[in-house]
Amino acid sequence: MTIIITSRADGFRRCGVAHSSIPVEYSDEHFTADELDILQAEPMLIVEIVTDEAIKATSKSIRKTKE
Repeated sequence: MTIIITSRADGFRRCGVAHSSIPVEYSDEHFTADELDILQAEPMLIVEIVTDEAIKATSKSIRKTKE
């Protein structure tokens, strides 16, 4: 699982991290479950949780497009 976080304001801080207005990927071990709840509840942040299955499906469709 991958967590992608984008801030609505560059440098907005939450859970000890200055979040970027450019999407940043984090591993699922980077934040605790409580921190993840806080991040997801924060209106200044866009938090996307991408499963490994979704990543594989996207990779397959990208490969098909390139062929």
